[in-house]
Amino acid sequence: MIRCVIIRGVAAAQQWLLGLMLGCYVVAGIVPGPGEVMRGLRLPLAVGGRELTLSMGLLAIMLFNAGLGVRVRDIGGVLRRPLPLLLGITANALLPVVLLPALALFLRSWPDLLEVECLLVGVMLVLAMPIAGGAASWGQNAGGNVPLVVAMVLGSTLLSPLTVPLGLHLAGQLVGPGGTGGLDDTTRLDSLADTGAGPFALASVVLPCLAGILARALLGDRRISRVLPWIKALNLVNVLLLCYINAAGALGQALTHPDPDLLVLSLAVSAAACALSFLLGRWLSRWTRCNGPDHISLTLATGMNNTSAAAVLAAAWFSHRPEVLLPILSYSLLQKTMATAMGSSPGASGSLPSAAPAALKLSKVSGKR
Repeated sequence: MIRCVIIRGVAAAQQWLLGLMLGCYVVAGIVPGPGEVMRGLRLPLAVGGRELTLSMGLLAIMLFNAGLGVRVRDIGGVLRRPLPLLLGITANALLPVVLLPALALFLRSWPDLLEVECLLVGVMLVLAMPIAGGAASWGQNAGGNVPLVVAMVLGSTLLSPLTVPLGLHLAGQLVGPGGTGGLDDTTRLDSLADTGAGPFALASVVLPCLAGILARALLGDRRISRVLPWIKALNLVNVLLLCYINAAGALGQALTHPDPDLLVLSLAVSAAACALSFLLGRWLSRWTRCNGPDHISLTLATGMNNTSAAAVLAAAWFSHRPEVLLPILSYSLLQKTMATAMGSSPGASGSLPSAAPAALKLSKVSGKR
């Protein structure tokens, strides 16, 4: 009885995921206090020379749940046709290098240079993150090649300790004083790329995901299916709590000291970056003459990034500039909206459904940010 109630409740909540996320943003803007307190909580561990925060712990739980949805044997067939897989992973890794200079040139005429820096850093953090696990769920609902998306997510996640620092470093050079000049000072960004991003990606993204994959392999599909409804419910609560915590500082300040121009510009920049990411994936799939399912999968994988990880990293390294979170929060909603245009809403961002059809039916709602 309880199991049925949980399954129906989570399924109903997933249908209104975007609305629930918007509700979390509204609550964070009106009542930011508890979120700011939770964001400031520290755990007795360190990641990249910084204490592990509650947000990092919640992100690790999310990625562990994502790993539970991966069955490695289901993606073996993808490796026999590696071109789309390699193309998707490469496109995700090079996105900040391709898109950031264009956005920096677009923002050069904006009078407030500090706002420009916050917007560029926020978008840079999003584009540097691995592919969102939620891309697999949207790919499933849109008729895409689910094993291909799962392989892309897994590949970009495993490579993130290398690709995230590299993407941040290269993008920082391109939009720094030696490039387009969008960033006047890249000291903190360079420090993040050199010492913080790699350990963060390893500890908060890769290791939890691998732990989830290992747990599924050890426990077996039958045992996992028994606890799956509770895992789905936990993942949903986790996603919404992270939304609230990440939004508390940025939106609370935005309402206390409103700056309509910055809010509109943040939304416009996020929309441009998000749309260009999806268009790049669509162009790549047509250029390589992918079939229909591969076309959908490559488009979604290129367009969707783990925004939860970007928000947690921004809160840890740029807490003195909460405006950095504005484009990240905007991007999180926009990429789900654009992905929804290709199929019905699949479930919580950050989760990763199994590629096997039977497991997909069981894990449809458990599928990231």
